[in-house]
Amino acid sequence: MNEESTVREKLAGRLKWEHTGGRIRVEIPVRGKWALFVLAIFLAVLWALGVLLYRHAYPPENDAATFWACVVSGTAGICFIAFLLVMWSIAGKTILTLDPLELKLQKRVLGIEWGAGTFATNSACSLRYIPPTYLYAFRTDTDPSTSKVVFQTNNKTRSFAGGITEREACALIDCMLEVYQFPKDRRLNYSGTTS
Repeated sequence: MNEESTVREKLAGRLKWEHTGGRIRVEIPVRGKWALFVLAIFLAVLWALGVLLYRHAYPPENDAATFWACVVSGTAGICFIAFLLVMWSIAGKTILTLDPLELKLQKRVLGIEWGAGTFATNSACSLRYIPPTYLYAFRTDTDPSTSKVVFQTNNKTRSFAGGITEREACALIDCMLEVYQFPKDRRLNYSGTTS
């Protein structure tokens, strides 16, 4: 049996892919979102305020050891969550693995799997790119982090590749269509707009 060698190359923009036989694997880096930094800071401030309010309402004179153990463990938990949010924004990746039988999406941060979804390829349809939305009404600039690739499966819309550019999305969708011809809603084209 002669096995094909794995070819790794740049697909488009930030996307990297490898193609082995009838299977592809695409790495899609997360586009940094300033909102995740704000959320991390908000969580830390909220926790600090909660500790101060609790300490004011229930002075730790009687059970100081328990109070400080809760503060230390809670602070460690909040710092860990804030760290994960910031690292997702900086070093997060979505890994798309596609073959004619299975479509798998994995979210990873620093090599650790954050979440995954596996779908039968023949249940997926209406693959398309959704362009970024406008920041505010009556403005012409868009928020690049709102673009994504979506598909339908089991009567649900699934999305991935948040913040993808149109050029990257076109290359990704073309690559996916080489592996499997996703059925599409005749009213939609692959860029998410009506034809």
